[in-house]
Amino acid sequence: MSGDARGAALRVRARLDRAENLLARAASHTPPTLDDDAALRREAARLRPRVEALVGRPYGRLPHVRYRYGLGARIAGPWSQYLTFGHPATRRVRMTPRLESRRAIPTILAHELAHRYSFDESLTTLRGLEVSARLALEDDPLHACAAPRELARILLGAAQTEAVASGCSEEVERFLAGRPADAALARTRAQWARLRARGPERAADCVAQVYAVLPARALEQARLADDAHAGPLPYPRFPLDSAQALAVLAYTGLDALAGRRRDRVGVSATLRLLEEAD
Repeated sequence: MSGDARGAALRVRARLDRAENLLARAASHTPPTLDDDAALRREAARLRPRVEALVGRPYGRLPHVRYRYGLGARIAGPWSQYLTFGHPATRRVRMTPRLESRRAIPTILAHELAHRYSFDESLTTLRGLEVSARLALEDDPLHACAAPRELARILLGAAQTEAVASGCSEEVERFLAGRPADAALARTRAQWARLRARGPERAADCVAQVYAVLPARALEQARLADDAHAGPLPYPRFPLDSAQALAVLAYTGLDALAGRRRDRVGVSATLRLLEEAD
C-alpha cells in the first residue's frame, strides 16, 4: 500500500470510529420528536435567536415551516428545503416527513433556518450543526440526540467519498454491515451505493462534496489549528452531471459573488462533540 493510500485509509478509519461513537451517544437518548407542523413551528421560534446569535445579524421574519405532504413528499423523499423569492413573506421551509429522519429533524431544521443568511449548503451545514451542538451540550433533549447523529452523517459521507476514491471501500462495508437494523442510516446506505456506482473518478459528486466533504474538512482543519472558527470554505469542485449539480453551482456562485462564502463560522460546540467522540 502506498503512503497516499495508507493515509487515506487512516482518515477513513478515524472518521468511521468517530461516527460510531457519535451514533452511540445519540442512541443513549430517547428524545421527544417533532411530530406535527405546530411542533416544528414552536421549535423554529426557539431556534431563531440561536441562529441569530451565531451569525451575529438580525433574523427578521421566520419562514412558514411545515412538513411536506402527498406528492411533494414522495418527490422530495428525504430532502428538506428552504425556499424564498427574496421577500420575507415568501420564505418557506418544507421538511421531510420520513420517520427515519425524525430524530435528526431538530438539527435539519436549524440547517434550513440558517439558509436565511446563505444559500451555500456547506456553510449552512456548519451553522445549523453548531446551533444544534450548543443545545446538545446544554442537555437539550431534542438536540442531544440530533446533533451527534448529524455530525456522524457528515463524517460518514466524507469517509465514504475518500474510501471510494482511494480504494479502501472494505472499511465502509464493515461499518455498514455491523448496523443492518439502523433505519436512520438509510440515507447513508443509499449514498454509499450511489458513490460506488459512480466509481473513483466521479465519486465526489455535488451531494457528497457540499453536505459532507467540505464541512468535515473544515471541522478537521479548525481542530488541528485549535481554532474555534471554521472557514472560509474553498469553492466546491464536482462533476456537472445532474440538475442538482447545476443548481448547487448556481446558488454557490451567487453566495460567492455576494461575498457570503468568505464568512467564518463559530464551531466550538461542534468541535467539542467531535473531540468527545475520539
